[in-house]
Amino acid sequence: MKERIKAEWFVDQEIMRAVLIEEERGPVIAEDIRREIEGCSIYVGIFGRERSEWTIAEYREARARDLPLLIYQLERRRRPGKPRDQERRGRKSKVQIFLDKEVKSLGVRIRGPYRTEERLESVILDDLARQVAGMVKEAAAVRKTIHKGLAPP
Repeated sequence: MKERIKAEWFVDQEIMRAVLIEEERGPVIAEDIRREIEGCSIYVGIFGRERSEWTIAEYREARARDLPLLIYQLERRRRPGKPRDQERRGRKSKVQIFLDKEVKSLGVRIRGPYRTEERLESVILDDLARQVAGMVKEAAAVRKTIHKGLAPP
């Protein structure tokens, strides 16, 4: 996803760049996450089938910093056949429990589930373009308000 974002026409590397934090391995290091999230203006979280402590820590840090949150769920289709025991019994996955408890319950929209990475990438890029446009409009409105207040009567 990072490479797709870098290649988009609306992305100027001086203004906007993608950062992949979860590429880190080993125990979650809060300071690494904090440092990277500090430089971000939008958080894109992709939650798959397996619970990732890195992704959860990133999400929590982005939420604590009050960043716009774009949250996606990717559920690749399994091969035809018997469902896993967990699915048969109807139990929720650890990822779904987290999303329900810490994301949905706070009113954050979860987009998806998407079945293919190609579809997910397309949706993320569209959503990013809309989010950036909205942020630019908001900044322009703030700027106009400030300048009106500074203008002599």
